[in-house]
Amino acid sequence: MIRISAAVVLIVGAGLLCGAWTNRWHTSPALAALGARFESVPMVIGDWNGMNVELPPKDRAMAGAVACLARRYSSPSRGASVSVLLFGGLPGNISVHTPDVCYPGAGYTLDSFSVLQRRDSPDDHRSEFRTAVARRGGTSPSVLRILWAWNASKGWSAPEEPRWAFSDARALCKLYVVRETAGVVVDAGDDPCNDFLSVFLPELDRLVFTAAK
Repeated sequence: MIRISAAVVLIVGAGLLCGAWTNRWHTSPALAALGARFESVPMVIGDWNGMNVELPPKDRAMAGAVACLARRYSSPSRGASVSVLLFGGLPGNISVHTPDVCYPGAGYTLDSFSVLQRRDSPDDHRSEFRTAVARRGGTSPSVLRILWAWNASKGWSAPEEPRWAFSDARALCKLYVVRETAGVVVDAGDDPCNDFLSVFLPELDRLVFTAAK
């Protein structure tokens, strides 16, 4: 549990290393409303029970997050916990701070990235996440499954160059889902992180992105 919370802090800390790409947009009404929509995401989703993780305001500001949701969700029936970090803000800020930047600085080695394609609804709506396994040895060993993607109200995707792919967006959201595997790594499609996304993404689409349209 401590490692999962630390993973959230680690992601936020990447904001201290990466500068903002651009800040040419003023805060729009849609961007300002993200915070309230993030807060509407329920604590209980299916059999996953959430707990807020406190992030210092200065860390949120350094990461460029106008809106932020940081929680740990646990499923007793699965015996699994995942760390969730959802950022919303200007594309120039939110499109950076990827795991290949922050995790090596904390002693992790990342496996090669892969892409997880998901079918999220009966109408064949699809989402795309990047995923990797981060490993750290030494006196405090840790093996994490990480999934991440962006959404500019057009669905979740994980382009190779997000700064350019979302450069014309008025607002951008980025989602991380992280799980401590205890050294037992399974395929991303079989990981509890993917099970969690099956119930979590529909709630985000309903409460965050449908309301923005």
